[in-house]
Amino acid sequence: MVPAIPIISFTICVFSAFLIFTKRPRYPFDSIYSVFTIFLAAPHLGHLLVHRFEWGPEFLDFTILFPYTYGPLLLLYIRNLTMEGKSFRRSDLLHFAPFIILQFILLTRFFFFQTPEEEFYPHDWHRPSRGFHPNGGLLVTSMLVYSVWTFLLLNRHRKNIVNHFSNIDSIKDLRWMYWSLVLFVISTCVHFLLEGLLFTDLPPEAYEPRLVRGAAVLAFSVFFCWFGVRQTVVYTHRELHAFQFQQKGPKEDEEVEEERKKYEKSGLREDMIPEYLSKIRNYMESEKPYKDSEFSIDLLSENTEVPRFYITQILSETLETNFYNFVNEYRIKDIISALENISEERPNFLRLALEYGFNSKSTFNTSFKKVTGKTPTQYLEEISEVSSA
Repeated sequence: MVPAIPIISFTICVFSAFLIFTKRPRYPFDSIYSVFTIFLAAPHLGHLLVHRFEWGPEFLDFTILFPYTYGPLLLLYIRNLTMEGKSFRRSDLLHFAPFIILQFILLTRFFFFQTPEEEFYPHDWHRPSRGFHPNGGLLVTSMLVYSVWTFLLLNRHRKNIVNHFSNIDSIKDLRWMYWSLVLFVISTCVHFLLEGLLFTDLPPEAYEPRLVRGAAVLAFSVFFCWFGVRQTVVYTHRELHAFQFQQKGPKEDEEVEEERKKYEKSGLREDMIPEYLSKIRNYMESEKPYKDSEFSIDLLSENTEVPRFYITQILSETLETNFYNFVNEYRIKDIISALENISEERPNFLRLALEYGFNSKSTFNTSFKKVTGKTPTQYLEEISEVSSA
């Protein structure tokens, strides 16, 4: 009988890759996601073919080397999402050196060095009598190192996005990736634990290693595929701009990058700060761009002609805030004015929140309390008491 877990995992991974391949527009991180899910399906395919069609163990050895690509692909996926569309570099191929080397060794041994045939029972656990897999330690180390590396990228991203967006949701802050990373680490630890149990006197039949390992991988596969398919661009304005430039050729891309570097290298003079700050405030007060829930620092920079890097520096050093809090203060001030002039006894806070640019009631409540020190309901009650006094 074919095990159910490999079938489910394989189907989910392949279907997710198909959905992304047919997505338009498709961004670089989508391509990385598709490759990751295909490689994620490879070991499941190996188990299916060995247990269903009784292929030899060599094919299983070939497919179980694909997990060496999981850490690098996960890192590249997050890097592309969190670093404003940073493209794939040739040096990134070095991440896949262990996988390529091990596959080369395996194929060389298979085609050029004939080893004595061993009796193989495909319906039994593949390596219970062979002890620790020779590459097991390297695989676990690789996965753990890349997990920590990816976690650091996610943390840096969460610190950076408050200087880019006026609304932050699960798509932008990638909170789902933290849980995916937890499941990835759990899957790695399960692999290490099961390999360690092979050194004990406990027979594999007692703890069903294939079932346990498969369940851990299935949990990660389902979670990652479900949320990965729904993931869209994080830096929307810049990403769409970059996507349009892809149609024009590399020369324009280089000009944009050169301009970006020019702003990074130029220093913000102290005498320029009042002028830039006045531009920003005048634009915010006259145009009220914050009523658009997709308002971002890129749009502010574009409409005020103040370099984005200067805006970030001015908000941080002069106003001691970030873009996210700066914009939400304007929204809350307008909502407070609306509450003071409203005739309704119980105003619809959600309607007000959406009208003034918030994308959820929870974000509105958090920002309102941060600015006023009270919840919207408490503030409304206070206004009512003052009016009736």
